[in-house]
Amino acid sequence: MTTPETERALLESLIVENEDLEKLESKLAQFNIFEAIGVVRQELRHSNFLAFLLNPSENHRLDDIFLKRFLKRVLLEEYEPTDEKYTKVSPVDIDIADFTDADVRREWQNIDILIHSPRNKLVCAIENKIDAGESIDQLIKYQRTVKEEFKDCRAILIYLTPVGELPSQKNWRIYNYSKIAEIIDSICISYESTLGTDIYTLMSHYSTLIRRHIVSDSEVAELCRKIYTKHKQALDLIFEHRPDLQSEIATKIHELLIRETDSKEITVHFWSKGYIGIIPKRWEENKLNLHLQFENSPQELIIRMLICPNEDKSIREKIYKISQKNLPLFKKKPLTAQWTTIYTKPILKPKDYEDADLEELMNKVEEFWRHFIKNDFVIIENIINTNIDEIICKDISVHPES
Repeated sequence: MTTPETERALLESLIVENEDLEKLESKLAQFNIFEAIGVVRQELRHSNFLAFLLNPSENHRLDDIFLKRFLKRVLLEEYEPTDEKYTKVSPVDIDIADFTDADVRREWQNIDILIHSPRNKLVCAIENKIDAGESIDQLIKYQRTVKEEFKDCRAILIYLTPVGELPSQKNWRIYNYSKIAEIIDSICISYESTLGTDIYTLMSHYSTLIRRHIVSDSEVAELCRKIYTKHKQALDLIFEHRPDLQSEIATKIHELLIRETDSKEITVHFWSKGYIGIIPKRWEENKLNLHLQFENSPQELIIRMLICPNEDKSIREKIYKISQKNLPLFKKKPLTAQWTTIYTKPILKPKDYEDADLEELMNKVEEFWRHFIKNDFVIIENIINTNIDEIICKDISVHPES
């Protein structure tokens, strides 16, 4: 077991006269517009920017140059499909084609990027994965959709990942972000005067972002591996104490509740980063053992109301009976000897966490809270408070309904 003194020595060894760390910090200190706006590993944002470059109609002054170079490079990759429909396009076909009519769509039928050129009877679907993996039958579904909706078109299916991971379906071509960065760099060199300073800067910053944060063979990645190998214990210690999204959300929720309930007869309990309670003071004063709480997991946020374990069984039974008389606001559920959930509402779902930052997530939480405190909370509090004398009365025997 390490002591505080040992831990301090590990951290000092990491930060004092560490040439590799200084070199890494120097590289990362260079301003990057995409890092500044929080796009680093947000899949939706990457898809948005790639769709911008691929669209000949956008104002990047490239016409169909990026689109054609991208498709030609993809078609040069090794490929063994199971359907000959996907082998009928060659790099030469792309080179001589005019794609200025190309329609580039985002999230059409849930496909990340779809490109359709009626003039060339060509359709291209791109499934972009940064951190998330495939959903069950996702590629099969997209493949079927493209085949049914564009029957007369030759098709190119592209599975884009940071390192060129294998897709579950052989008809999808493998491509990686390192090669995207190469295409961007080559266009920046060849068309710098045509692009103009603004677009040139934007594209070069995006290429830098890819090399810093997405691909694993960059100089930055190598420096990171080198530093980690040499200072593993110190970095593991830092990682153990890092601020995580779950903790940040919990802190923000606690601040929101303190701010919003300041003038109300409500007590806020910060039990842990996973559980924050909001309990009317009258419930606590009468020892109802009713918990209304935010349950904050790494990939989900819900609000739940529970009948808690209580030595006085009659109080639990009375609260339960009242809840069952007020369906569907409360849940129809049997009373148990331990914790019984009688109300629940989702706030954040796993999908919300995929590409959102803390500010976006908290905007959704605050919107939920404003609606909840004016609606369901008022009804719940009124139901319990109206019946509170009956609940705490000792001489009334109430049995739960089956």
